[in-house]
Amino acid sequence: MVQSQAGPSTLLDADDYLCPLTTIRDTLQKSDASTISIPKLTALLTYHEKKLAAPWSPFGTPTAKSKATISKSTFTLPYSEVQFTVNEKTRSLSNKFSEILNIDEVSSYLIISSYHTFSIDEAKEDEEESVSLERILLWYSEEVLALPQIILTLLKLSNDNDMNSTSLGDLAAGFIDDIIGEDTSSYIENLFRNFSILAQRNLSDKQRGPTALFWAAHQLRLQEQYLTLLFVLLIQSRYRRSNISEGLIKGAIMSSFGTLQANRDIWETEYECTRISTRIRDLMLIIALESLCLSEVVSPQEGSLSDSEADRNRVQDTLLHDKSKISSIHQFIVDYSNDLIPHYPEPELSSTPLPIWPMSIICAAWSIFLRSLPPDRVPTNDNGATWQDIAIRGLRLPSGLFPWLEVILSGPLLGSDKDLSLDNGAIDVGLFLRKVLKDLLIGLSELVQLESIADRPGLYRSWELLFGGGSLVNSAILRADYWIDDFPYQERRSVLDRSQFPYQPAHLLRTLASLVGSESSASPSEEYGTDPAAQVQHYFSNLPSITLTVESSWCKYIGKDDGGKEVVESTKSLILPGGASIPKGSRGFIVGAPNSSQVMWNNQIISGWPLLLEILGAASGLKSLDERVSPDSANSSDSVHLSVHDLDIQSDTSEILAAGIKFLHSVLHSSPYIKSTVLTHLSPEDHLKSGQHLLHLALTVLQLSRNKQLTFESSTISQAIDIIQSLITSPESNVWPALRSSGFFDVTGKKRGSVITLIQSDSIKGEHILTASVLRLVHTLVTNEDHVPESDIVIIRSALHLVFADIWNNFSAWRYKDVAKKYELSSLLVGIFDTVLSHPLSIDGNGPTPSAQVLIDLFINSTSPLTYRPLVDAITQASYLIPRLIGTRRNADAEQVATCLDESLAFVGTLFRVSSMIGTAAVALPKSLFGIPVALPAGDKVQLVDALFELAVAPAAQISNVINIFKTLRVYLEVIAQDPHKPSLASMLRDPMKTGQRLSELATKADDPDVRSAGWDLLSTVVSTQAGCVQACIGVVKDTQLGLTLKSAIEEITSWELSFKESPHTLAAVLNYLQSIMRSAGAEKAITDLRTDADFWQGVFDLSTRIVPAPPSFSLSMHSEDFTHRIRRYACSVQAKANATSLLSSELSYALNNDNDDEPESKARTLVLSLFRNNSALQEASLMSCHNSCVPDLHEEQSKKILASGGNLSRLKTVKLASEREYGRDYLYDGTIIVQDSTTNQSTVNLALDLLNLNWSMLDADIALTRSFRQLAESISAWTEGDNLAINASLKAAVAISETVAEEDRGGDVMLAIQVERLSILAVLLETALDTEESQQPDPESLKQLSTYMALIVNSQSFPPIVSLRHPTLPEIHQPVLRILYLLLQAISSSDITTSNVSIRESIIDASTVFVLESADIAFESTIKGSFNPANSQQTAFAGNLSMIIGVICELSKLATGTSSNTNGIWLDKVQGFNLIGRSLEVLVRSRIADDKLPLHISSILLLHLALASNPTTCEKLAISGLLPSYSDNAIIIQAEHGKIVPPSSTGLGNSSHDAWCGMLLVIKALLSTLPDTLSFTKNDVIPFIRVVNQQILSSLSWDGESPIPLAGLNELELITDVFYGITSALENDSSTRYHGLMEDYLISVIGLLKNINYSLSHPRLLSTLYTPSSEEERIGLEAEIQIVESQDEAKTEINLFHFQKTPIIASRSMALLRVIRNINLTIIKLSKSWEILSTPQEDLFERPDLERLVLKIDGHNDTHEPIEVINDTYTTVSDISPVESEQSSNLDEIQQHILETSSLVSFTQLLIRHSLLPDHEKQFDQENMDLDLPTTSKRRQSSGGVNTGSKESLTLRELQNDLRSLLSQQNGMRGILRDKLDKIFGNDN
Repeated sequence: MVQSQAGPSTLLDADDYLCPLTTIRDTLQKSDASTISIPKLTALLTYHEKKLAAPWSPFGTPTAKSKATISKSTFTLPYSEVQFTVNEKTRSLSNKFSEILNIDEVSSYLIISSYHTFSIDEAKEDEEESVSLERILLWYSEEVLALPQIILTLLKLSNDNDMNSTSLGDLAAGFIDDIIGEDTSSYIENLFRNFSILAQRNLSDKQRGPTALFWAAHQLRLQEQYLTLLFVLLIQSRYRRSNISEGLIKGAIMSSFGTLQANRDIWETEYECTRISTRIRDLMLIIALESLCLSEVVSPQEGSLSDSEADRNRVQDTLLHDKSKISSIHQFIVDYSNDLIPHYPEPELSSTPLPIWPMSIICAAWSIFLRSLPPDRVPTNDNGATWQDIAIRGLRLPSGLFPWLEVILSGPLLGSDKDLSLDNGAIDVGLFLRKVLKDLLIGLSELVQLESIADRPGLYRSWELLFGGGSLVNSAILRADYWIDDFPYQERRSVLDRSQFPYQPAHLLRTLASLVGSESSASPSEEYGTDPAAQVQHYFSNLPSITLTVESSWCKYIGKDDGGKEVVESTKSLILPGGASIPKGSRGFIVGAPNSSQVMWNNQIISGWPLLLEILGAASGLKSLDERVSPDSANSSDSVHLSVHDLDIQSDTSEILAAGIKFLHSVLHSSPYIKSTVLTHLSPEDHLKSGQHLLHLALTVLQLSRNKQLTFESSTISQAIDIIQSLITSPESNVWPALRSSGFFDVTGKKRGSVITLIQSDSIKGEHILTASVLRLVHTLVTNEDHVPESDIVIIRSALHLVFADIWNNFSAWRYKDVAKKYELSSLLVGIFDTVLSHPLSIDGNGPTPSAQVLIDLFINSTSPLTYRPLVDAITQASYLIPRLIGTRRNADAEQVATCLDESLAFVGTLFRVSSMIGTAAVALPKSLFGIPVALPAGDKVQLVDALFELAVAPAAQISNVINIFKTLRVYLEVIAQDPHKPSLASMLRDPMKTGQRLSELATKADDPDVRSAGWDLLSTVVSTQAGCVQACIGVVKDTQLGLTLKSAIEEITSWELSFKESPHTLAAVLNYLQSIMRSAGAEKAITDLRTDADFWQGVFDLSTRIVPAPPSFSLSMHSEDFTHRIRRYACSVQAKANATSLLSSELSYALNNDNDDEPESKARTLVLSLFRNNSALQEASLMSCHNSCVPDLHEEQSKKILASGGNLSRLKTVKLASEREYGRDYLYDGTIIVQDSTTNQSTVNLALDLLNLNWSMLDADIALTRSFRQLAESISAWTEGDNLAINASLKAAVAISETVAEEDRGGDVMLAIQVERLSILAVLLETALDTEESQQPDPESLKQLSTYMALIVNSQSFPPIVSLRHPTLPEIHQPVLRILYLLLQAISSSDITTSNVSIRESIIDASTVFVLESADIAFESTIKGSFNPANSQQTAFAGNLSMIIGVICELSKLATGTSSNTNGIWLDKVQGFNLIGRSLEVLVRSRIADDKLPLHISSILLLHLALASNPTTCEKLAISGLLPSYSDNAIIIQAEHGKIVPPSSTGLGNSSHDAWCGMLLVIKALLSTLPDTLSFTKNDVIPFIRVVNQQILSSLSWDGESPIPLAGLNELELITDVFYGITSALENDSSTRYHGLMEDYLISVIGLLKNINYSLSHPRLLSTLYTPSSEEERIGLEAEIQIVESQDEAKTEINLFHFQKTPIIASRSMALLRVIRNINLTIIKLSKSWEILSTPQEDLFERPDLERLVLKIDGHNDTHEPIEVINDTYTTVSDISPVESEQSSNLDEIQQHILETSSLVSFTQLLIRHSLLPDHEKQFDQENMDLDLPTTSKRRQSSGGVNTGSKESLTLRELQNDLRSLLSQQNGMRGILRDKLDKIFGNDN
């Protein structure tokens, strides 16, 4: 009981009080009650309770007070505190409205205000008042009709609540008690009385005129609603009072069953009104029948009331116990049925019209009622009419009992597919209406014997209509009810047992067909524990009786039985056609007239299937009428073999065929088991031919119809086609060869069996039943394509060609009696095409299936706009047709049109996807379909895409249509997104801003969360793919505010908790939209506004760290009702969390690329940093991101089930784009597997697909979260670098993740991909965690744990990292493992070895070594076998792999060097065992150059060589492995041999010839410095290599000091000088080689190079311009530094090339030149044995035989420079360098000192050597000159110009000695020593 509110409700505002009653009704009827606000609904129902209590009088009459109320400017609503401001126009309309309807003015005002507030009509300001009034009258009509519908819905909810209590059910039960009360009698009485008043009420004068038909129809609709409500109350009132029954019966009869209508003259010619009148009549009749307590008589309910006195009184008050009322009704019926009294003789039936009223039905029902009464209640009257008399009145042929039943059962009340059911939540009244008539027919079968009924055809027709008509669900429930409750009783099944089959075959066949039902109605019947089809199959397989025409010699007369029937006994066995027999001695009784020859043989068990096949074969002409079963010699003497002709069948051929076809159609369309059983029973001896027999039968029927040899109804021909459909789905039928040869789908129509003729004739009639059947057949064909033999696949191709050419191209122009049929055909057509193209690939995936290829050719490859006309029509016509059909209450037709629109849109989306797969251009069809011009209902010409947007945002748009439009638009935008010629959406729309605004309103304000989600997804796609529409998707910007759409999205995220709970998929879509905005190039302002909203980012962060509740278990919860919902909810929640995480990542990436260092930290960065600095929070977030719901065992198990049933997962996989797939049961595999032979197997396969899709939904959502967290970790790593808190937190999180990865025990490829993602996160975290300074070592315990888990990961048997290298198609698990190992081994190498970690170190090193060497071997093998073209895309992958592999090898090499000799040897053996060096050299030798580019892996190979060369353990192995011979024999050296390797001006990918050349030099340099004995290596390998590349070396050393020099050129110079220093060091003690001409050439070149370097260093401004930038960033920096140098030069200040703070780039390049100078000096020292000469006494120098060789020489063609002078100049230039205090200054000082000292040494020793080589007299002269005490200037003048000057050499040496002396003056250290030696040997100036 709902308590009345004490005061006005505080829950309702003004708009709530104006809420339409239709909205309240629709809310109550919602399928999902969880979205309903129960308190508000309760308040609304309470407010309208008075109207509901008296729906016949919901409003008061006009009063002066009411009129005065709305005359004020404001008024308060009665029983509330809500005030309304009165609008003048509304007041005027209210007064007129009140006058027309005679209702009070306040109610009138509220109705009009409700219309203005909630109507979807777009009212115009200048609209005439009469037009507004008409619309409001329609609104009023719907409101008044909604009242009884609300009560009906409350009744249903209340009844459902008894079985399953809900809050909504409790509410309904309480209001029903308040509105109606426990005793419904008063309410029923008022309903009936007001129905009668309404039926007799004439329209008022104001209602007549133009609106008379509207008001008359409105009255009829109200009457129908009242009667429907009355009937429902009646059937729910089991123990209703007898006076109610009496009143209803008498009222119904006296009102001529409701047909006495006052306004008949107004509406009697209007079709819809006459149908309503007919429904009223039939409702009145059924109400009268129910009032007779027929259900209590025929099928009484189980259970009884309690023994209380009140309950006993209620029972006694019913009609069954009230003798007085029984007598009164009996007398009344007798009086009103006098015209049905029999007349003798009876008139001819043809001359007797059908009685005008169905009193015969009342009489039949009353006789059933009377027969059930005990004797003390049987009424008596003056006429003495007994129940038998009343039965005779009803059953007489002229009484028309069965014709009237046929009229009612096929009429508008019960003949409709939907009966009288209202909407989703209303009571299905049709079921109860049919139940009343079923009770009548069942009662008749018990009332009289079947043989006594004169109109037996009418009886069977009534049974057929009862169980075979109406809605599928209701008929199915009735059938199940019959088989369970009625069939077990002999009298109730007599209609089957005594049908006289096969003498009169049609009766049984049609009745059994109706009792089978259809396959779509199986589920309701299974709820009752029986399968009607199985019952029918069993019954027909075991017929209990057979009626035959017999001859006297076949039987003998026995006599009469107790019932007076004449009994006979067979004297011979009667062999029936088909082989069944009636054994000798069987008994039967004669039927029909006395002495008739028809005998019904009962107590038989005979299969009717073979007999039926014989009868139908003979009727169709496939067999002879006289054909008999071959006689059996064993019993031929006493057997009679009968032919079909001998059966003497009493039916027309067409009737027999029609009945047989209908029966076979119904049985064959049931379960596969029953179909298989029937096919076996039809031909027991050869059941494989039964399918062919039926196929020939169906084709023959079609042929007979086509040739007009027989006349069939369209339904029969349709059923014949459906039989073919059922046969092709049966493996036992074996019909393919026969169907192929029949030419059924022959496009030309020349073959006899072609169906084209039938389609053409069907199109003329306008019914199109046959065409629909053909389309269903073709749909079944394409659905079962995998079961079609390969040799018969031509059938499908022919069928598709026929459908396209003869139906698709023409059906739009056909004539239709019912417009809904056009859209049914359209749905079937697009369903066929979509079924084929939605899974177009063959099983091997190499191309389309044959059927898909046909449609690709027709719709894509060879198409035109006319091909798409039906699709365009379906889309454009729906916009105005659906509202029009709904307005005319043709809801079923409107639903059909809406369904057609959905399916058409789905097919368009499929076409887009397939065209994208085959590479169709965006400007070609079908992608250009949306650019086709179409006309809107208003007449505007727009492009189709604009029309779709218009349709989606229309107020009356259906939810499914809106969602499918959005989905199709998304597919369109995404498939054209990558096309360079894609059209602009903005140019295709009339007003992009308006369209975007209306779209955003749907996305933000729609009630349905799926619509909102689809809207946000579409907005996101538009932003991502259409730059011109970005602003339209952001929304209108007012002043400085955010765009309205963007603002709504931000508000949605700010208050995300509710959405996360109720509709997480909508929340995920909103986040996806925001992420698209963040990535859009045209949304800078929006991004700026978005980034500054702190509350928004707080919401995003909170969502990203929210814990999602665990999903349900597949093993425990899979059979729960809400399992799918919970899985989908989990997946959507995780996806929302992933999108939030990804949005944070996008913000961090944007900040990294766009923010300056001095800008304040953004809110998002602050929040994410707080996460990555928090140990526990980061560990929790990391583990959540690594969680995955994959169940490999489930995948394996369910996949096996699918494969066992003939399915193929690759064929079942969806072709939908990844972005449009929705989590749920169709997520990944949306194909259909057809299991033809077993319903159980079909269910198993369906469940397997569901489970796979649900688990994929979960794991893909989990993977999305894993990937988004990895992106977040990568994005924040730029700010966590060096952050101690982040380092510690990352290390802890990395340990947790590594443990998860190491302990993962689920296997399979899916888990492999998941492990890759997890390891990628681990690698990112370790890059932060192990990025510590040398002084801060990682936590040893954490490092130990990491090593332990990584060893397990590397050695894993489930996920071996090597597997992805061996199988490149698998996820690349080796890449993150290599990254992790590199970082971990780096950290281990820098950590201390302790007793606790030594074993762990060894285990990780061993595991890593084996893995990385195997990886290298595989990578080299792949590279050798693959193409060596650098343009090959695979080379990038090889290069990446090798780079990481070699990086790990380098770290292992370091670790191996630092370990014991035993461990070192083991590691070396492993390297050698894998032939690592040999394979790498093989790759190098085979490499080729293209466009001066080498394969990327060459740099990695050289890095490997460098690592091995730098390791003392491995350098010898490398040196003796043929390294330099391989270096001398490759494409790189061929260029070097001719000196053609040019240094690149900029830094590239490291794969230029110059990069490789320098890499080789670096390896040689490393070997020369690492090998313990380099002499043999240098002589045997290096020198030959240098000979080969000498031209390149000389080319490099020839820099003139004035030409630009890139960084690569500097590096090359340094490496060459390094290598020659190493060579000279190795050959230092080998006199045979060191003086080789090669070295002389080198010395000559480097002296020239020194001179040129001196020149460049002496001209700093020039030198600064010679440095070329290696990158764009360096170019900018270098230009700025050159400006600094130029400004210094202009200011006449000193130019310092080595100022690392002002000019770091120039300084670094200049330092390279200094290093080159140092290397040259060191090399000269080695070659000239400077140290040895320095330490040798002067007197001993003359004895050296190699003295001349030690003298530096110059190029013979260039004597402009003296070597010693060049060296002295170098000394001068370098000594002038003034270092500036900086980090690099110490290094510069060191190099400067080295150069000065080495230059001094070289200059001094060269002077000493050359002086020693002078002739003795030159030496003496020189010595004497040194002793002269002359001024320096005089001495110079004398030495240069005196007469006794000596030789030129001595003079030169003298001058050089003086230069060196001046350079070394006042020097200390080594240079001071040299100065002393110089003075001692050559004398002092002083």
